Amino acid sequence: MRTPYDAALRALDRDMDALKTLIVDATIRLDEMQSLHEALSAKIVRERELSAMDWQLYAESYLDRARAERRRLEQLRHDAEVELTLLRRQAAQQYASMKAIGNAADQYRAEAERVAQTAEQAMLDDLTAARFVRRARDLRRSNRT
Repeated sequence: MRTPYDAALRALDRDMDALKTLIVDATIRLDEMQSLHEALSAKIVRERELSAMDWQLYAESYLDRARAERRRLEQLRHDAEVELTLLRRQAAQQYASMKAIGNAADQYRAEAERVAQTAEQAMLDDLTAARFVRRARDLRRSNRT
């Protein structure tokens, strides 16, 4: 049975699908940032160890650049975490809206079903009453003759 809420539910469902896609994308970006950050951190440690073993290797400028890149990746990772958190909150709100509208649609259906059952019962009551009146009238006529 169609309800006045169906269009709103379809629109919210499409929005939820778009949010799910955004959440997946944000999660992938966060994982990538985390992997890059960890790889760069490991590389910095390796370069520091190598420069400590050989005094002729001067790695300070490389390490400065690598640390700056690590800070940039850390900021990007933080931004991705914030975005993911906001998207998850938005998805939770969207789900709550969908649930509320779905409940309203269910109540609408239940009310329509109740009204239909009440109308059917009233029709059956009317038919039964009409049959009873007809029989009573027929009995009175047969008693008069």
